Amino acid sequence: MLNLTYFQSLFNEDNTEIRCRKVLDEISPVVKAIFQQFVERIGIQLGNEYIIRSYDTTLTTTYHDARNPTYAEKKKESDIGRKHYIKLNRKVDDKEYNFLTLELDGISRMLMIHSELNFIPFWAWVRNDKIHGVLEAIPSDYSIFTGWKEKSVIPKEEFVPFVKSCIKPRKRPNFEIGTSLPLEGNLEEESLIAQLVSAWEKLGPFRSFYNEEIDVSNRAYDALMLLAATRNIKETSLLGRPYTVDIGPLEEQKQGKRQAFYIYDGEQMLTKGYISYLDYHDKNSPLQTIIVQLEGHNHIFTSAREIIGDGTKEWWITKVFASQSQENTKVMANAMRLLGEHHIEVKGSSYYVGSFNNETQSFVEGTEKVKKTFIDAALIFHHAKEKLELPSDTDTGGNGEEDDPDTEPGLEPNFTFSEIINMITNSQFTFSNDIIRDLHLNLTALDDKHFVLLSGISGTGKTQLCRLYANAVYGLEYESENPYFTIIPVRPDWTDATALFGYYSSFEKRYVKTEFLQVLLHALKERDKPHFILLDEMNLARVEYYLSDYLSAVESRKEIPLHQDDQITDIPKKMVIPPNVYVLGTINVDETTHSISDKVLDRAFVMTLSDVDFDSYWERVDQDLKVALANEFTILRELHRTLSFYELHFGYRSMGEMLQKLYANRQLPEEYQLDAMEALDRVISEKVLTKVRGDERISDMLVNLEVWLTMNLGAASISLQHVKRMKEELEYYGATQFWR
Repeated sequence: MLNLTYFQSLFNEDNTEIRCRKVLDEISPVVKAIFQQFVERIGIQLGNEYIIRSYDTTLTTTYHDARNPTYAEKKKESDIGRKHYIKLNRKVDDKEYNFLTLELDGISRMLMIHSELNFIPFWAWVRNDKIHGVLEAIPSDYSIFTGWKEKSVIPKEEFVPFVKSCIKPRKRPNFEIGTSLPLEGNLEEESLIAQLVSAWEKLGPFRSFYNEEIDVSNRAYDALMLLAATRNIKETSLLGRPYTVDIGPLEEQKQGKRQAFYIYDGEQMLTKGYISYLDYHDKNSPLQTIIVQLEGHNHIFTSAREIIGDGTKEWWITKVFASQSQENTKVMANAMRLLGEHHIEVKGSSYYVGSFNNETQSFVEGTEKVKKTFIDAALIFHHAKEKLELPSDTDTGGNGEEDDPDTEPGLEPNFTFSEIINMITNSQFTFSNDIIRDLHLNLTALDDKHFVLLSGISGTGKTQLCRLYANAVYGLEYESENPYFTIIPVRPDWTDATALFGYYSSFEKRYVKTEFLQVLLHALKERDKPHFILLDEMNLARVEYYLSDYLSAVESRKEIPLHQDDQITDIPKKMVIPPNVYVLGTINVDETTHSISDKVLDRAFVMTLSDVDFDSYWERVDQDLKVALANEFTILRELHRTLSFYELHFGYRSMGEMLQKLYANRQLPEEYQLDAMEALDRVISEKVLTKVRGDERISDMLVNLEVWLTMNLGAASISLQHVKRMKEELEYYGATQFWR
C-alpha cells in the first residue's frame, strides 16, 4: 500500500538536503520497483532500444551540493526534490524519446502518468496537417499538460491555436499527454501498476504517430548526414571559370551541425559559406533542414523530408527571391537561366538537386554530386542577387573600369611565397627573410580576415615593405603603379566610420564616397583579385573609433549599413567586407599618436620593425656613393649601435637621407664644400640627435655619446655641444630632450 499523503509530506520538507535524501531513500526504491513490474507486464525488453531513466542522479547531485558550504546557500531555495519521476524512453542513436513517465509531483500535488514531448513534434504535426489526427488519438479522458513548477491543462480545442501562438515568439514549452490523480490518501501498488499498463495501451494510437514522427525525422536527418560526411569536392566551374573548393570539418550547433566551405580563384579566396544540417530550425521550421548560406545570406533553406518515403524520391526545391530593392522577377529569370546553363534541371521556379533511394538509403547521383549542386546553386543565387560578382572566363583583370588608361591589363595575383620573396629580395630595399615570411603568413594564414599592423621606429621601411609585398603578389617592381594597392593617410580628425565608409549628405542629396569605400566596391566586383589597403600612420586618430565597423563586419561576416535612399544606385544600402581585402596599418608611438586598444590588437597580427641591417643595406648602395662615403658610413653605423641599446636608433630612411646630403656636399665645387667631418657633424645634429629624449635611463648613453663624439668629431663639434647641454639638463631636471 502506497501512502501518498506521506509522500507529499516528504516533498514539503523545507531543508533541501533532507528533502532530497528522504526522496532518494523512501520514494525512489518504491517507484523503481513498481515501474520495473510495469515494464515487465507490457513485455518491453530493456537494452539498445528502450531504457529507464530516473530523477535519482539530479537528486543525488543536489543532495551533495546542499551539504557543501560552497553551494549550500544557492541550493537552499531549490525546488529540486519536491517531485520525483521515472521514465521509459525509446533510444534512437544518441537521442532519447519519452514514451511513459510516472511522476509524483509534490508542487502540484498530483500523481501523473503521461508521455512527455517537447514542442517540436507538435509544431511539425501542425506544419504537415497531421495535428488533428494526433489530437484524436489522445484518449478523451486524458489531458494535455504544460508547465514544470505549476501544471496547467490546455483543452484540445485550444491546442492548435496555442501551438501557433508559440512559434513566432519562440516559446518552446514541453507537453505531457496523460492522466493524473491527487497525491493524497492510499493507493495499492497493484492498482498503480494496472494504471500504468492501461495508460500504455490507451496511448498506443498516439504513440504510433510519435513513432512515425521519430522515424521520419531520424531518416531525414540521416540523409543530411550523408551529405555532411563528404568533403571530397575539390573544384567546380561557374560562368566558364574553374574554382577550387575546400570543405571544412563538421561543427556542432545547437540544433544540428554546420560545415564551412571556401571558394578560391587560384590562391585568393572569393567567398566563404556555410552548410547547416539541422534537426530543426528553432525560428522557422520544425523539420530537418539544410541551409546554404553565403556571407550572411541564406540562399537555400529546405526540408530533407521531401525525399523521405517509399522508393526513390526526387528532390526539387522551390526558389523565392523577395528583395525589396531589386526586381525579383528579373533576378529569378536570370538565376533560373544560369542554373540551366550549369546543367541543373529547372522547372519554373523550382530546381532539381538529386534523388534519394529510400530502400538503399543513398543518393542516386552520389552524395558528392548532390552536395556540389547545393553549393553551385547557392553561388549562382548569390551572383544573381549581385551579392557576389563572379568573374567570367572573359575577364582580363584590371580594376573593373575598362576605360581606365592607368590600369595595367592582365594582372594576375600569385601568393607563391618563393616568388614573392625573390621579388622583394631583388629590390633596392633591405628586409630579412624572416620579416618577409612573417608578413606573408600574417596576411594569408586566415582565409577571410587579413589585418596586419606594422609598428616600429620611423624610417625602418614599414610603408615600403607593404608596397613591396603588394606589388610582388602581382609580379610588379616596386616603382610600378599597382591598381590593387592603395595608401590612405589617416587624419587626426577621424572620429567615426564615415572616415572610411563615407556618408549620405542630405544637403547635397548624394553619397559622399571615400577612397576606402571605392576600394571595397572594386573588391566586391573583382573577387578574384586581392586588394591591398595601407592605412598610413593609422594611430594619428583613435583606431577603435573609425575602424570599429570594419572590424565588427570582418569578425561577424555581417553587412555594414550605408544608407536608406532608394535613389542612390551606385552605392549599395549594405555591404559585406569581401575576403579579398587586405588591410595593413603602420603605427608609430610618440606624443602625437594614440595607443591601440585591445579590441583592435585582438583582431590583428602586430609586427615590429625596429631591427635595422645596415650591412645588407650598404651592399645595395650606389657604388659611387660607397667609394666617397665609406668612412662616414662606418661612423654612422657605430653611432646607430650605440643608440640601439636605448631604443633611440634611426632607420633606413634617416641613414639614406644623411648619406645623400653628405654625397651632395661632395658634389659641390671644392671651395664651397664643407669638411667631411664637419658635414657629418651637421647631419648627426640634424637627423639623429633631434630624436634623443628621456630621463635618467639615458644618462649612461649621453656619457658614452660625449666620449664617442669627442673621439670621432672633435671637441668643437656641434653635436658634442648638444649632448653636453642635454647631459647637464638631465642632471638638473631629471629629464632632457634635444629641443630647448
